[in-house]
Amino acid sequence: MAPVGAAPRPVTPGLDPMAMITGTRFSLLLLMLLPCTIGLPTKTERLISENDKYYWVQHRNNQIRCLLCPAGTFVEESCTIQDTRGTCKMCPEGTYIAFASGLSECLACSRCRHDQEEIFSCSSTKNTVCRCKKGTFCPPDQPCEICMPCTTSCPEDKVIQEPCNSTSDLMCTTPGPPSGTLDILKHVIVPLVVIFVLLIIIITVYMLLKRRNHGTGSKFFVKLTVHLCKGNKDEDAELISPLRNVTLNFKEGIDSNTKDEIIAKSCAIIVREVPIRQFEMLMLHLRVSHNEIDKAKIENPGNVNNQCNAMLQAWYQKRGFEINNLLKTLQDLHMEKAACDITEQLIRDELFVPQEQNNA
Repeated sequence: MAPVGAAPRPVTPGLDPMAMITGTRFSLLLLMLLPCTIGLPTKTERLISENDKYYWVQHRNNQIRCLLCPAGTFVEESCTIQDTRGTCKMCPEGTYIAFASGLSECLACSRCRHDQEEIFSCSSTKNTVCRCKKGTFCPPDQPCEICMPCTTSCPEDKVIQEPCNSTSDLMCTTPGPPSGTLDILKHVIVPLVVIFVLLIIIITVYMLLKRRNHGTGSKFFVKLTVHLCKGNKDEDAELISPLRNVTLNFKEGIDSNTKDEIIAKSCAIIVREVPIRQFEMLMLHLRVSHNEIDKAKIENPGNVNNQCNAMLQAWYQKRGFEINNLLKTLQDLHMEKAACDITEQLIRDELFVPQEQNNA
């Protein structure tokens, strides 16, 4: 997708591919076709700003900021006056842009496969929505390369819990107890359990009040409550905490080519360790736009790893390879294990060093 202008971006590790252009169109074409999965930044002519309201464009000898075009339109001509909107044109039939953007052309609409049926047609602001045909399914948390046939019946000792639908196979369960047994559970056993629990609470409170002067009962009760509530979380915290607040740096004295290799290897580790179902959430919190995520999916159909690499590439182009920001975002999203596993591997493989070690 060829944007319109050029935007200032933070200093990033690695060579700027545009600086390698020899002046011939052939060399420029080769640079544009370099795969993003190797971790090298490919320079775009325009980058979207962080607040997703403007994009930067080259006007004469200066950089000016233009308002994004609304969803369903693309930039035909960029603005010439700061903070105004240029000429926006509706997406042609068969293309769309789902969110406000500064793209110079629309994205091609997806087409349903032979084993799918269309439930929502593509419009200028929404991509085609497909689902598996009746009698087949594909789990939503997996790359749907082909719809699988539904299971037709449950085993003899099971009954149907949920019928097969486009996203889930037939679900079976063990038959429940007879209605008479349910009535006994509801009207006899449950009230007895409630009464028993209330008695335990009353006795515990009585014992605590009785020992209040010595403080023994209160301390014991507090410790017991903390232990029951936390379970093994303390042990997990001891394992995770040493890596939670580590700041990672490149080794001192390495050249730009080595940095490019380190970034490529780091991207592979990030894709491997972050759960696929939460990868898009991570990218959105790192300010990767919905349009860039859609573009990564469309350009890498059926290959989840390549899609994730393309999303990382979009983040890298906007923010630089800020590994510490990525790790902090993982922790904020309650993915501490993934953050610590990535940190451990980056240090173990000697791709990055902790700040105190680097200073030493």
